[in-house]
Amino acid sequence: MATPLPHRYVVALEGTTDDTAWLAAPPRPLLLGGPPPEFGGQDTQWSPEHLLLGSVSLCLATTFRALAKREGLAIRAYAGQAEGVLDRTPDGLAFTSLTLQVELCVDAEDVARAEQLLRRAKKQCLIGNSLKAPIGLEVSVQARASRPVAMA
Repeated sequence: MATPLPHRYVVALEGTTDDTAWLAAPPRPLLLGGPPPEFGGQDTQWSPEHLLLGSVSLCLATTFRALAKREGLAIRAYAGQAEGVLDRTPDGLAFTSLTLQVELCVDAEDVARAEQLLRRAKKQCLIGNSLKAPIGLEVSVQARASRPVAMA
């Protein structure tokens, strides 16, 4: 861990005259946000729902990359997608499930180890661990030859 716990994070929100707001956490770029189209918003800005899914997906990726670096696993490519289902619950509207889909490319001899590290990263993802909704993980690991094949 780079710095001792606890860590503190601050994000400022400044509203506008319509349903949009700016999220700021300098020196990072500003994010324009508001409700999603399903709740009368625009699809040109970030919604809380999309930010949540992005946070879970990014947390999994960064946790996996940290584990891979520590274990000396070379990641040739990583692509991820997060899907969430929002529905009515006894406590009101909530995400009832999240699914993270990850496609990896690693050297052929590292396929099993990469999948194991990714599943470990899911268990250690602090954003996912902070949510109530169950989180599924779908993994596809592609093998890449680590050495050129000699031609006879």
